[in-house]
Amino acid sequence: MKVLAMLPVAILLAAVAVPAMAGEGDYRVAVTPFAGYRMGGSFSAEDDQPDVDLDDASAFGLILNFPAETIGVEARTEWELYYSRQTTDVELPPPGLPPGTQLDSSYFLAGGNYIAAGETIQPFLAAGVGAARLSVDGAGDDTVFAFGIGGGAMLFPESRFGLRLEGRLLGAVLDSDSALFCASGSNGATCAFRASGDMLWQWEVSAGAVLRF
Repeated sequence: MKVLAMLPVAILLAAVAVPAMAGEGDYRVAVTPFAGYRMGGSFSAEDDQPDVDLDDASAFGLILNFPAETIGVEARTEWELYYSRQTTDVELPPPGLPPGTQLDSSYFLAGGNYIAAGETIQPFLAAGVGAARLSVDGAGDDTVFAFGIGGGAMLFPESRFGLRLEGRLLGAVLDSDSALFCASGSNGATCAFRASGDMLWQWEVSAGAVLRF
């Protein structure tokens, strides 16, 4: 999808443009590369076959935050751009896909967070909406609406560098009007997974280094 291909460019443009509109704060942008572990996820297979589950696996990504507004004493809000990617195995792939088939899922979310008052330890809540790109080896890809909500704590031994610990629930809304991940084989077109108005739910825990500029 061309729109999805432009998302990394949009994120870079936002990183330049948003700080100019940011609210009060002693930094203009916070950059958080992170590594995590994503759990859960299943699809309803076509033809009344058993659900297809995803293995738990590592994930990695990048979060950009920009000051938005100060609330009360030291509490504040931030704008947030969130990207996370996972490559995982598909358990017992349905007919048409070989054993060892993998699925790549990438989430691109825009939203914000609320950071509670604190000096060294700063609890926070975060939420965002956007898109998820789901791609299966040899069976195409699809882009669907997605959202995420989470929370955790940031630890700042000093004002410009810290550690972000987070748990986040990720949801992707599957398209009930189309078949997903269809591939052509010796027996013709085969759809590995068929959406039925279901949700793809996954949990992600992560840790990342926060750099404020």
